[in-house]
Amino acid sequence: MGLPELRKFTNEEECKKYYIEHYCNNTEIKTFDGICVRFYEETFEHAFYVRTRKSWKAPKDKYSTERGERIDWIKSVLEDPSIIPRKGYDSAKKNYDNSRRVTFLAPNNYVVVIYINAKGEGKFVTAYLVDNQDTANKIVSSPVWEKSA
Repeated sequence: MGLPELRKFTNEEECKKYYIEHYCNNTEIKTFDGICVRFYEETFEHAFYVRTRKSWKAPKDKYSTERGERIDWIKSVLEDPSIIPRKGYDSAKKNYDNSRRVTFLAPNNYVVVIYINAKGEGKFVTAYLVDNQDTANKIVSSPVWEKSA
């Protein structure tokens, strides 16, 4: 699968407008196996911001150009049937959670996370480049995500 070109935005506001137009207002984004994924405006900061302080408890406080450039990759990765979805890891419970579906594009180290509700519908959580190989290896070795009947 070829990924879309990186999208260059002049600023954060332009990226957010694009996100709302192409994701939040588009009800037809589905995973390769038919899960409808909803996108919400309030998720923008979580998905496209990073922490400037090292602590994972610190707020995400800076727009990430790197994440914004890959905005078109989200749809491509969700639709790619060659990527095996994995279960997300719940660090608070210290176990894998089938309600978190992690789609990881290995050669590019790009991950898209969606939440699956009780009805089997998806909600976009975040997407980003994994910046260390240990994390990438953990994702790839996570249990395969299982679609509920």
